[in-house]
Amino acid sequence: MSPVSRGRKPKKTKKNKKQATKPKVPLTSEPVSFPDWFEEGVGNILGGVDGLLACETARDLEQATCELLGAELKRAIDDDNYGLDFDLFFAALVAEVSALAKSEPTEALWRLLHGLLAIAAPGVAPTLRSTIARVESESERLSAWPRSLADLKATGEVWEMRDVYGTRLAVIAAYTYPGVYLFDVDMSGIPALTGGHVYDDVEQATEAWRKKLGDEAGDAEPKAVTDTERLAGLVSCEFDVIGFESRDALDNWHRAQRRFEDLETALKKRNLPLPPYQSLFDDPDPAEMSRPFIEWHSERHGGEPDPEAVEDLAGEWMEGLVPDTRFDVSPGRIGYYLDVLGDRRDPVAMALLRKWACWLAERAGLPSPLVERVVAKATK
Repeated sequence: MSPVSRGRKPKKTKKNKKQATKPKVPLTSEPVSFPDWFEEGVGNILGGVDGLLACETARDLEQATCELLGAELKRAIDDDNYGLDFDLFFAALVAEVSALAKSEPTEALWRLLHGLLAIAAPGVAPTLRSTIARVESESERLSAWPRSLADLKATGEVWEMRDVYGTRLAVIAAYTYPGVYLFDVDMSGIPALTGGHVYDDVEQATEAWRKKLGDEAGDAEPKAVTDTERLAGLVSCEFDVIGFESRDALDNWHRAQRRFEDLETALKKRNLPLPPYQSLFDDPDPAEMSRPFIEWHSERHGGEPDPEAVEDLAGEWMEGLVPDTRFDVSPGRIGYYLDVLGDRRDPVAMALLRKWACWLAERAGLPSPLVERVVAKATK
């Protein structure tokens, strides 16, 4: 998964995007100035920490911790805050929780420490581990079962499947808590995590994903990954704060990144490394798509479209997309392209887009009802 702001071109920037403001100094430097919303966010999480006492399993504890954080990330966005640096917020939370646990250790804080450790990035994990060790040495009658989250690892087993359009990716990976984690990635535009969840097994994860997508899941079946290029959409996931993230995505904001790092480590040990991150804005060749479209247009409509207009469409279309999905089309992808067009939606461009959508839908062999959804989106 990519760091924030990977050289995105200005014309791709969506309106009202709430940019994360990354500090130029390491988190260990002193002093660090925190955005105003941090204090309230940390306070709200600590105010809800007693809710963790209802958890009975490590998986429950991890999920409850994710939801505590996700609620505050959602509030920070909804309240139009700036300085939406969620990594820095996590580090600030860890510092506060660690200080409290050392001075006044409680069962609730003990559980929160382990819940945070399960989803923590490598940079803050040492602080959590040292705090846990100190609290454990100085306190008695703390629950033993949260400790299973301290050594959570990926096994290296991983499966993937895509929806009927080809622009939605499900990656299912096995971990050492019993169960698997599902990464749900939208590849309609720049790849983005739309959600994630822990399930008992691959079958349960598959059923949940299909139910979520409905008929757009098609006959997708999970396939064991032997070529990690199939996971390029996951590798390219952007964790920029746009401002329209779902609650599910925010609950999994930190967990998904941690699970990805765990998976990457496990696959390296299996000599099956993930493909390196590559910018999706490295000027793809428009001719790759414009030439076959012009041929189709000539056969279907009896004449060539404006070559320059087609080249512009192809160039705009291809940028930001995972390369092996460029010929895939979906309502979500049409919506992404319309956002790229912005106020340039003149009648000529829209007419060409409708033909472009028909061409790609026919090329993919989509069922008629799904073709109609794609064309309808391009007609708006």
